[in-house]
Amino acid sequence: MQKFWANTILLALILVELVSGFFGLVSGSAGDAVFIVVHRIGGFAILVALVWKTAIIVSSIRRRRSGPRQYASLALAAMLVVTLGLGFAWSYAGPFTIAWFSGVSWHIYVGAALVPVVAWHAVVYTRRLPMSFWAERRWFLRLAGIAAAGVLFTQAAETASAFTRPKGSERRFTGSYDAARRYGTRFPVVSWLNDRPPDIDSGAWELAVTGAVEREVALKYPDLYPTRETTAVIDCTGGWHSEQLWRGVRLGDLLDLAGPTPNASSVTVTSATGYYRRFSMDEAREYVLATHVGGSPLSRGHGYPLRLVAPEKRGFEWVKWVTSVHVNESPKWLQPPLPLQ
Repeated sequence: MQKFWANTILLALILVELVSGFFGLVSGSAGDAVFIVVHRIGGFAILVALVWKTAIIVSSIRRRRSGPRQYASLALAAMLVVTLGLGFAWSYAGPFTIAWFSGVSWHIYVGAALVPVVAWHAVVYTRRLPMSFWAERRWFLRLAGIAAAGVLFTQAAETASAFTRPKGSERRFTGSYDAARRYGTRFPVVSWLNDRPPDIDSGAWELAVTGAVEREVALKYPDLYPTRETTAVIDCTGGWHSEQLWRGVRLGDLLDLAGPTPNASSVTVTSATGYYRRFSMDEAREYVLATHVGGSPLSRGHGYPLRLVAPEKRGFEWVKWVTSVHVNESPKWLQPPLPLQ
């Protein structure tokens, strides 16, 4: 049963990594930093489990018992080493880029590629296990022991970082690094997937506030006289963040102008490209639709003529080139957790 213990514990840890990594990716609030902490502990725990698992695989191959399963296990172990190596390098060595993508992006891509391999591995190695296997105390004790080792290694790594101050110690709780303190419109320009609009003529541009409101509103660019300034951090899933001074109009003021109906539950902010994100009414009211950043008008790449500023949300929630604010009677969770456009 030794190989089953190794496989099931490793699979359990990988699932923890996938879940914690996903929530760490989509969460921008410091209150959700626990997901990143769990992700880091899980990474060290997997390293411990991999030593055990690799020894079993090598032993099987030496006894000439190798087959498709063993080689698939080796492939899984190799992918794990790659994605863990990328994650640890990003966290402790500092930011780096490989073939136009950041190290943390490659960490995410390789981790996502693990999903079908892990699913296949789980079906092959656990479908015939009796229920009594999962109820054994040894299962819990071994998993708890490896998790405890992960906690110890994580604490040791963080303690060492506090003394040596490597580049990785400068990362934010999300794992992102300061974008060289590029103020104004000089911080990185990135877009989600194919979010590439044509040049927008502010003279012909219009913002529509529609949906579950008492009166629909259409505003031209000169109507958006900036009344709100806020300092907020945009934190990109590509591994960088930038604190900027944003100026524009409070989204809550525009909602009040339209008058949401009593059944209004959420707000959808939509781009000229069709890209959209949905927020609760309480969240949306405190957001800003910015026309300026760092004292300058938005550039095209940063969302001119209007972009959403959503503090404590990751960068992909900060919709650019906004043309529509739609009030919904349905809740905010009726959207994909990550944009599909």
